[in-house]
Amino acid sequence: MPSPGRWVAYVVPACAALATCFVPASVAPADDKPKLPQAPRFPFGEEQAKTFRDDYAKAAGLPREVTNSVGMKLVLVPPGNFEMGPNGSTYRVTLAKPFHAGVTEVTLGQYRKFKAGHNVEGADDEFNEDDRPAAMVSWDDARAFCAWLSAQDDEKKAGRMYALPTEAQWEWAARAGTSTSRHFGETDKEQAKFSWFNATYTPNPKNEAKGRGRQPVGKLPPNAWGLHDTLGNVWEWCGDRRTDEATGEARDPVMRGGSWRSGAFHCTAVAHDPGSPGTKGDNIGFRVVCTVAAGAK
Repeated sequence: MPSPGRWVAYVVPACAALATCFVPASVAPADDKPKLPQAPRFPFGEEQAKTFRDDYAKAAGLPREVTNSVGMKLVLVPPGNFEMGPNGSTYRVTLAKPFHAGVTEVTLGQYRKFKAGHNVEGADDEFNEDDRPAAMVSWDDARAFCAWLSAQDDEKKAGRMYALPTEAQWEWAARAGTSTSRHFGETDKEQAKFSWFNATYTPNPKNEAKGRGRQPVGKLPPNAWGLHDTLGNVWEWCGDRRTDEATGEARDPVMRGGSWRSGAFHCTAVAHDPGSPGTKGDNIGFRVVCTVAAGAK
């Protein structure tokens, strides 16, 4: 029984003339929704990142990992705020909503389900295997893939909508809680352990040949969120494109993360390269993000 004096008033339509009915506080409606955990103070370490991701997934009722209808694996990236940009030119960014990000860059095998027979012309056969990241894909092409994937019946039933990451989403995902230019440190000392890049700093071949080119995805260690190849392998398109109708200004979209043709300087969480929406290259691909409905599997 509730203690004396602890009574809560509710207006109940069933009561005569909408009179005020009194019920004990012990039976008053309660909010059982779990409280979402707050992001650790930026920057934070690998174990904090993993714990925060797992706790957020549980509290929000979101799957920590998803495998979609084209065999693509995605992992939850929780919301938070961080200092975006290179040292000396950073600004505070808040991401209020979680999203799922592709564990790897979109592969040729996955992209061919959208565009059958897609190949990188001039590349040795090994570089057109299904496990290599898709390349020769423009910003327009990548957005079209996201629209196609979102329209698939299994994806619609699961409540998944796909897009290219914004620059803020991309950098938050690539940093995985770190404030250094690379998720594994500030310098390129361990660059070869975590990314495919022009490690020898020798002139790049005209086409992918003799082992030099895109490498199979997911072979190198991931960052704390569980994302592979955020740095190197292929540049990754971002979805936002700056426009201003009032002034008529329009800027090219950008790609992030560097590629197999890049030196270590460009394989960082802050490097970016602009390109027109139709730009293509054997070192340009993309990664997707998606929103997932709570309770989805």
